[in-house]
Amino acid sequence: MKIKWRIPAKGIEFFKTKKMYQVLHGGRSSAKTNMVLKKLLNIALEQTLPGHIVCAREFQSSLATSTYAELKHMIYEDNLLHLFDVKYDHVLCKKNGLKFIFKGLARDIMQIKSIPNIVACFVEEAETISRDLWDILDPTLRQAGCQLIIAFNPREEQSATYQMWLIDPKPEEDIFRLEMNYYDNPFNSDVVLKKIAWLKQYDYAKYEHIYLGKVISMSEDVIFKNKFKILDLGFVEENGFYYRTKAAIPRNERIYFLYGMDFGFSTDPAAMIEVCFPDDDTIYIHREHYEHQLLPTQYMNVIQTSFGEREKLHGKWRGDESRPDTIAQLAYDGLHIEAAPKGKGSVEAGIQYLLGKNIIVHPRCKNFIFECFNYKYKKDKNTGIITTDIVDAHNHGWDALRYALCEQIAANGRKPIKVNPAVWQQLGIY
Repeated sequence: MKIKWRIPAKGIEFFKTKKMYQVLHGGRSSAKTNMVLKKLLNIALEQTLPGHIVCAREFQSSLATSTYAELKHMIYEDNLLHLFDVKYDHVLCKKNGLKFIFKGLARDIMQIKSIPNIVACFVEEAETISRDLWDILDPTLRQAGCQLIIAFNPREEQSATYQMWLIDPKPEEDIFRLEMNYYDNPFNSDVVLKKIAWLKQYDYAKYEHIYLGKVISMSEDVIFKNKFKILDLGFVEENGFYYRTKAAIPRNERIYFLYGMDFGFSTDPAAMIEVCFPDDDTIYIHREHYEHQLLPTQYMNVIQTSFGEREKLHGKWRGDESRPDTIAQLAYDGLHIEAAPKGKGSVEAGIQYLLGKNIIVHPRCKNFIFECFNYKYKKDKNTGIITTDIVDAHNHGWDALRYALCEQIAANGRKPIKVNPAVWQQLGIY
């Protein structure tokens, strides 16, 4: 039994193939994940015995951040409840008892090794999966006919995923590769196409990376070359606050965030950054929000949606002092915000401070990650020599980060300010 799906024409061969390895790569809005989930539902219905389909990604902090939510929506949207039962933590195929289960490879890889009868495994957002994890997962899928389906938007040419699945040779009879981009997906809305067209016009490099799946090259002029890591430190959320572990939660284990925003203007986006110090030498960019053409009166709604309700914002915001009108509006709306001082040499001082830290970026902060690869020093036009001048581009998140840490930067590299929780209470932050 199979469901007849509407899919992009370019995906027809993907639906037909039963090769051991199936790799879908390309940019966003290309329907890769949507096609994979539709194929997985068909694979489930074709089985005669109970088994498992594993849907995985590198980190899965909750089902809301897994493919569970999209699969659930698809089952309800296409009226498939007579075929599939949506449980609180898995999806069950009523025909044969097969289960869809959802795992994070970084923390659950050993659990996956013990799962019996895996008929298919889908690894979503696979660009950051390490070679060690691939080396454990691949032999785990040992049932005859098991299909490993991988979908990712390429980021770095030297990443383990890019090298293993697009570069390293594999027998043609074992692997199927398909590049999908937004123009291969006829079901994109006019809103999506308008955003893509805008980015193509105003920031072609970013357009190529995000929507054409082009890898980002790490050239020598990149300011923070080899100075950052992309990693989820695994903070646990409890009642709107974050903690280091799931164990007993003493008050001093609570994570205190600082916030910075770079106000958008013209073609530049507004950029908001949530940052903390896991230790004295490490800066962790935990969350971001970028948006174009955001009005001052709209900021609070965005902040509440992306960073938590107003009463849960347990940190101080800093904004560009050159926009006192916007800062005044946000303060009037109830945000705890102050102006971040600027001046001659402030950018250079901020960069110097940040270069002395370990910088870790959560994988979901895709705009900031792009800026990590593209915030650069200028090159001399005649000699090509890298100068100490800074290109004024791809720096919106970095500016927001400097504003958030303006007190630490002004302290000339002294240890991060340790704020007593009682101080935050006195300020009425939480």
